[in-house]
Amino acid sequence: MLYGTNDGGLWHPNWNQNLKFAIKIQQKAEEMYPGLFKPIMLTQSRYNQHTGKYASIIEVGATGNTLEQCFNSMKYLAKVMDKALN
Repeated sequence: MLYGTNDGGLWHPNWNQNLKFAIKIQQKAEEMYPGLFKPIMLTQSRYNQHTGKYASIIEVGATGNTLEQCFNSMKYLAKVMDKALN
């Protein structure tokens, strides 16, 4: 998960709230499927995450993954999100 801050000088008042949300999702994922997520990345940019509460960027897969692997991982992500939000 990629989360922006206001360190780059752009207004982003909710970045701490967004980060807390990311940590909650990360902890639930680790509980349910250890190793499913890579560590949370903080950056100085804000990626339009200032426009709403709990705005997130979740990248699925990497250069070494197939599209099928990415699609398969989405069922696990959906289960994590369901548990974390309920």
